[in-house]
Amino acid sequence: MAAHSRGSLATQSAEHQDTNTQETRPRRRRVLAVMLALLLAMAVVTIVLGTWKDPRARKGYYEGKSEEEIQRDLDSQVDWYAMEISVAGAMQMEEGQTQVEARLENVANNHCDQKVRMFLTDNPSDVLFQSGALSPGEYMQYVDLTHALPVGRHDVTVEFQGYEQRPSFISDEGHLLGHDRFGASAAAEVTIDVLPSNVTYTQS
Repeated sequence: MAAHSRGSLATQSAEHQDTNTQETRPRRRRVLAVMLALLLAMAVVTIVLGTWKDPRARKGYYEGKSEEEIQRDLDSQVDWYAMEISVAGAMQMEEGQTQVEARLENVANNHCDQKVRMFLTDNPSDVLFQSGALSPGEYMQYVDLTHALPVGRHDVTVEFQGYEQRPSFISDEGHLLGHDRFGASAAAEVTIDVLPSNVTYTQS
């Protein structure tokens, strides 16, 4: 009788272990699925944020900015729902070249990221340059235009669009993990003088 009881206990113990094993496997699968989902989400966020920022942007001030201009920026107060824009008012470049000194700057006191678009004023569909996001305190001294311009003076519109610094799950432009627009865009009208290659030019 005692032997029969030991056999029953052994059987019950084996059945209990089998039950625990069957319960543990689905739990492990769920943990692995959650971990994989988290890794995938982190990878997506890294890719999205990596394509948001412009890798050409630099922290600080563009070369040639005076101490008075820097101090004026530091002393200025930008309203929370406003933004300042900064760009060279007149640009010069040599015939056949595409690089121009634009001095694009998202001033440090702004409360938003900025993207910049340059296009010919009389032909807005001819986009000369488009940046990634510049954070407050970042600048781009030089930009590469999409194509060379003929010799002469060209009227160019430089459009700044502000964006919230923190991404939304779906932005107001319909992008996953995108950034909502920070109010309306602001623009500056500038000129680009393209000089013949045998003429010396200087940035004003």
